[in-house]
Amino acid sequence: MATTITSKFSLDWVTQGLTMAYKAAYLAKAYSIPPALIVNNDQIGVHLVPNGGKKTWEPKGTKHVQMLSLEDKRQVTIVVSSNTVKDLLPPQIVFIGSTPRTLPPNSKRKTNCINDGWDLTFCENHWSSLETTKQFVQKILLPYLQSQIQLLGLKKEQKMVWIIDYWNVHINEEFYN
Repeated sequence: MATTITSKFSLDWVTQGLTMAYKAAYLAKAYSIPPALIVNNDQIGVHLVPNGGKKTWEPKGTKHVQMLSLEDKRQVTIVVSSNTVKDLLPPQIVFIGSTPRTLPPNSKRKTNCINDGWDLTFCENHWSSLETTKQFVQKILLPYLQSQIQLLGLKKEQKMVWIIDYWNVHINEEFYN
């Protein structure tokens, strides 16, 4: 049986979650922020070559099964976001590399993704960085805010809440601080 390293919840995860929820609720009330403008996002590493280890070609009942590629580092990071009314924002996909050549080749699928608002970018280690986060704000978050302002008939200076994780809950002015 193969095992992998797992992350563990901190001992005060419930308190951290409640603190984040209280801060988001406070900001929403204080700045009259509608539910469509309370956005939560997270990131997850996705293997380009799936290797979950759940199936093998060995006969059923085999006691020793060789596992290959458990530490395969060919991953992308997908930054996914949704609001409190269950709308999904376009994702940001972060590829590993230092030049645009690491991005997928031009194709109709790539063009469709970009036209749908996806941000395809790259970073030295494939995880989000300060630079890719700034790109996320510019290419996904702020255009979403502008579209919601128009759709909901809000003032152009309307605030939104952006929840990054337990520790980071922001309104517009704090996006780059």
